[in-house]
Amino acid sequence: MKEIKNILLALDGKYQRQALIAQVAAVAESRGARVTLLSVLESPPSKQEVGIASSELQQLMTEERAERLQFIASELEQHGVQVTVKVVHGKAFMEIIREALKGKYDLVMKPAESESSIRSILFGSTDMQLLRMCPAPVWVIKPTHHPQVSKIMIAVDLLPPDEEKTALADSVMQWGKVIAHLAGVELDVLHVWDLYGETTLRGRTVLADTVDNLVQNEEQRHRQWLDESLSKNGLAPEKVRIHFYKGEAKELIPAVANQMETDLLVMGTVGRTGIPGFFIGNTADSVLQQVDCSVLAIKPEGFVTPVKID
Repeated sequence: MKEIKNILLALDGKYQRQALIAQVAAVAESRGARVTLLSVLESPPSKQEVGIASSELQQLMTEERAERLQFIASELEQHGVQVTVKVVHGKAFMEIIREALKGKYDLVMKPAESESSIRSILFGSTDMQLLRMCPAPVWVIKPTHHPQVSKIMIAVDLLPPDEEKTALADSVMQWGKVIAHLAGVELDVLHVWDLYGETTLRGRTVLADTVDNLVQNEEQRHRQWLDESLSKNGLAPEKVRIHFYKGEAKELIPAVANQMETDLLVMGTVGRTGIPGFFIGNTADSVLQQVDCSVLAIKPEGFVTPVKID
């Protein structure tokens, strides 16, 4: 069972306060976790006349932001959650990641930047940078008036010979299992597979029956891998809803999640890129641009962020 004892909640801009508090409290209260509320103020322009010294203005803005955070903190404390408030200055995604590194948080939560439910603009630049580069699991919460997370789906990529991919799939399953347990709901498990090079094979001189047999064998392998992964992670097939599809993951994952009206999609986001922590990966990046639900993004074990602590 995943430990969630230390949560970083990054708050900037607008959000549905009651729904946000309910979701954060549901995780923190049930796990006995402490929460740090973090707000990042951008540094003032170097040359701008505002009538008072920039240092004085910064102090006033810091105090004002801290007061707003304290209001949220008091509501979380009513749920029995221990809360700390922090206001820092700098670039939002950089400071959030730095705090995540310094505090060794188990989970980073943040409202999605956009208030719109239009999927193409649901995740703003700060959100995408966190999903790409934050080493801790990142839960970006879409704007909603519903306090309860009632539909949770995990998307798993399985390839047993690839140890990194297998470990990431295990982590995604464990996180999905924990959140589904906290919410008291069944878990939807989505796995999308295909036969590499099938289109090319069918366009050549390979017999159709031969390709059909290859497809059938590949389907059986993926079904076996999924069953074994579920068993290893303590998820009995009869206790979850399995969605097993053949096709393109970048198309089917968002399509199924949206069709199911999923509240939270749990998925791995980073594979090998050659530049530690810099790219999110084609499939995950495409999926995140298409879904209109909250996302919990999990990184592989040993993921290294390019953001450094000063």
